[in-house]
Amino acid sequence: MCFALSPGASAAVGSVNQVSGTTVNDFTNPVTYIVKAADGSTQNWTVTVSVAARSAKAITAFSLAEQTVAATINATTHTIAIEVAHGTNLNGLVSTFALSTGASAAVGSVNQVSGTTVNDFTNPVTYIVKAADGSTQNWTVTVSVKTILSSAATLTSTIGTVSIGGTVNETIKNIPNGTTLAVFKAAITPAAKATFEVYESNGVTAATTLVTGVKVIVTAEDGTSKVTYTVTVNSAPPSGGGGVTVPTDAKVSSTDGRLTIPTGYTGEVSLDNAIIVTVPADAADKELIITIEKVTDTVKLLANNEVLVTAIYEVLKNIPGDLQKAATITFTFDPASLKSNQRAAIFYYDETKKSWLETTGSQISGNHILVTVNRFTKFAVFAVSQSTNVPTYPTIKLIDIAGHWSESAIFQALRNGIVTGYPDGTFKPNHTVTRAEFTVMLMKALKSQEATGEASVLAFADATKIGTWAKDAIAQALQAGYITGYEDGTFRPDAQITRAEMAVMVARALGLSLQGNVSTDFADDRDIPVWAKASVAAMKQFGFMGGKGSNKFDPNVMTTRVEAVSVSESAWQQVNNKVEEILFNR
Repeated sequence: MCFALSPGASAAVGSVNQVSGTTVNDFTNPVTYIVKAADGSTQNWTVTVSVAARSAKAITAFSLAEQTVAATINATTHTIAIEVAHGTNLNGLVSTFALSTGASAAVGSVNQVSGTTVNDFTNPVTYIVKAADGSTQNWTVTVSVKTILSSAATLTSTIGTVSIGGTVNETIKNIPNGTTLAVFKAAITPAAKATFEVYESNGVTAATTLVTGVKVIVTAEDGTSKVTYTVTVNSAPPSGGGGVTVPTDAKVSSTDGRLTIPTGYTGEVSLDNAIIVTVPADAADKELIITIEKVTDTVKLLANNEVLVTAIYEVLKNIPGDLQKAATITFTFDPASLKSNQRAAIFYYDETKKSWLETTGSQISGNHILVTVNRFTKFAVFAVSQSTNVPTYPTIKLIDIAGHWSESAIFQALRNGIVTGYPDGTFKPNHTVTRAEFTVMLMKALKSQEATGEASVLAFADATKIGTWAKDAIAQALQAGYITGYEDGTFRPDAQITRAEMAVMVARALGLSLQGNVSTDFADDRDIPVWAKASVAAMKQFGFMGGKGSNKFDPNVMTTRVEAVSVSESAWQQVNNKVEEILFNR
């Protein structure tokens, strides 16, 4: 220690004389310096040394029992990323961690104990690390679930007969003679996320022609699982004068809205169990590729508020000009949706005139309506007035939706009885929707029958808050399992419904196929609650709901009336586009 004394004075600690900057002392406890003046008098001085508190506030180690690999700790960004095994429930994990000496950690107001405290890691968790000196640093811990890649390596084909033996060596037989390699490849659909390639008989060299013995090798998403299909092409029949003879019953078909039709073949392609396009043989003098796409953005196409009976579909082909032989378009529709003074008619969209025109020669049989055409465009079935022979237009008028991007959809929902306006002539498209209000909309869209569920509604602790206008719909939804109450025994009819809650209700109501541990591919996927993620993914896959901008779903944002109408109208269309199984098994 360095020190200075009065002139002529000296210092000692015990019997040891002190020399400034030289003498070593133990300051673990207070040290007494005896300062002696030049006249021999003394004065004791007590020196107390304390150590400043540490400022370090790092998480130096972090682990979970369920982890698949060691956590990645970034001391610069103060983040921790860790992956856990597939199927792990992120709600209720216990972390083991180490901190800087003297530091402590908390999540919110809960102090954390390594190896003991339970946290919900469904969303990123912020650990607040407090140093010994009182300063803090936030550390964000993100836990992801390991994705299991599919091992499915099978295929289907609209050409030939595919064996289903469940082995790694299968066959595709009965390939019509003369089928080109390109047509054959276009007819193949591998398992989800799998890929395929066609090789010569050695299974190594890429094939350039389609002959007996070539191999189709399907590789699963996991990159290792494979199934090899050996191809058998039918022998060429006697043709008399040479060339290839196509069997008179040669037909290809598809139900996914896309079909490649070889020359001389008939073809049948359908989509959504709602529309079928049948193409006769020799409709074109070259290979024909037909696609059907459901039109989702219908606002500009329904400028006159035409009344749709079905969805709008666009039919396209790969070659220009008219077909050499007319194709048949068949729609499935619900006759009960028509009023007494209406009939169903197929209309096509004239891209030049930007208007809908009725096709001629439509034929109706039960819930099917068909027409023959020699060119493709957008088609739909409209409700037509029996007296005026033009699409029926609504007489509804609302003062606050003119020019709104969803004006047409709102009118369609009004006509379908899904929703109503307010007594003052407004619709209030941007107002939020309550649980009771959306339940009523959804059940109207599903055309549910009256329920006898008064008792189930009255069982809620807040049953008196459920309006008479909503009780029947809520009873229907409860009985069907589309919606439930809360753990405290309440229903909360006036609580605003979030987009995530709406997605779950509609997915249940439509019976959509839900997959566990699925990613929605939205930018805010981590913000989507676990209980809603599968439903959100399904709603996105089937086109019933999308993002709100920047590819974000905004699961916790309250649903607006216009959003509720759009989703309910989609549910209505889904219900009305159902088709009899016999039509597709003929």
